[in-house]
Amino acid sequence: MFKITVVIENTVAMAFRPEVKRGLLGEHGLSLLIEGLGKRWLFDTGCESVLLHNLDILGVAPDSIDALIISHGHYDHAGAMKLLLEKRSKPLPIYAHPDIFARHFAKDGEMTHVGITWSQHELEASGAEFSLQWESGFLIPEAWLSGAIPRRYAFEQVTDKFFIETGNGFEENQIQDDQSLILTGERGLLVITGCAHAGVCNIIARVKEQFPGKRIWGIMGGLHLAGAGQNRMEQTAKILKGENLQFLALGHCTGAKESWQLADSLGLEFAGLNTGEVFSFE
Repeated sequence: MFKITVVIENTVAMAFRPEVKRGLLGEHGLSLLIEGLGKRWLFDTGCESVLLHNLDILGVAPDSIDALIISHGHYDHAGAMKLLLEKRSKPLPIYAHPDIFARHFAKDGEMTHVGITWSQHELEASGAEFSLQWESGFLIPEAWLSGAIPRRYAFEQVTDKFFIETGNGFEENQIQDDQSLILTGERGLLVITGCAHAGVCNIIARVKEQFPGKRIWGIMGGLHLAGAGQNRMEQTAKILKGENLQFLALGHCTGAKESWQLADSLGLEFAGLNTGEVFSFE
């Protein structure tokens, strides 16, 4: 069994329920604590301002984290790496794609740096032990990292506001460092995404390729559908409907309206991925 606690998300769960800790803070970003099979992993870190505070409220000592998984190299998913490393007394294995250290920018009128502030060398000096891979791989038999996702569906285009700075200036960024974590259990497969910049249908196609015949039980994370047009929403719902999903926990960059629309199209209720929420997966 896996227990997944939302350490950071844009919103905070209402604290009148006994399973939700009081005093947690939200910020634009995502971080999930995944516990099970004797492992304790952190999936993303959020920006930087609330990770250590929320871990303390949750009673999670930084040294108790066995590994960190980074979904992609944007500040709202990897911005607190150095703070976490500096609070530890021992090295921390970190699994990510090599392009997390690319010079990520977003254009909204002007170019703004949205990548990781620290260099790989600086983080390694603080205790990071990076495993940077393009390819997929198993962390343990029950947990698989997708690696870079092949882009199959033309309707799942990365927004044109993202760029990478290279020696030749700025180039459109397809965010090749986007990866997902897949957990296997008795119910089937749970797909955990950071922002799903690669497109959730592309991710599902890659998962089915890796696990032929296995049921995809649920999806948890951000799907970057906020502001998606009608065509993309309809195409996404059509493909996901064929998977007979049973569980959706959506938040961060998915968009509230889009989350409701997708869940309704699939005949499901979706769980809000709010800071402090706790989920169990068998």
